[in-house]
Amino acid sequence: MRNFLLLARRTDLSNRSGLVTRFIVGTILLSHGTRKDVWAGVLFDDEMLISFEGWGMRNVRPDEQSLSGILRAGLRKGEGEEGGRARILQGVTVKRSRLSDLALKLPGKKYYFEGPGCTHGIGPEISVVFTCGGASGGLAELLGRSGFEPLRIGAREVPVDQAAVILNNALDRSPKRG
Repeated sequence: MRNFLLLARRTDLSNRSGLVTRFIVGTILLSHGTRKDVWAGVLFDDEMLISFEGWGMRNVRPDEQSLSGILRAGLRKGEGEEGGRARILQGVTVKRSRLSDLALKLPGKKYYFEGPGCTHGIGPEISVVFTCGGASGGLAELLGRSGFEPLRIGAREVPVDQAAVILNNALDRSPKRG
């Protein structure tokens, strides 16, 4: 199971919506469907989590306009929820959440995307946290206390949407352990 979490701000839907939507596409969508072994989430402002469950998703389109609409609808729907989970589409939900709680619950080997370099030995059971603006010292410290290690991908700096695709491709090509 692969778990990808993007930390974003609500303003990123206006300023960087392409980055956020491409991240979702790169983590969970394939040309012929969805990755059934992937959970992807976007945590907005450390309070609202929109989750995409690859094994249960239906009617999610890969274009920026459709995904932006799903994210905006999720944020609106989440505002009305008092701690419960609300369904946006089949396999897509929204709920109030905080990174400190999510960090403890994410399964498998835990990483946070740090930048370029090489990380060897990652297995198929992983959880990776990405940020729209890079991991600040305080964030890296919080994740480190929760058992996350830095993950370095690629020879040069790449945006998080591309890093997610590179990671999925590497995991797809690696021998299955089990």
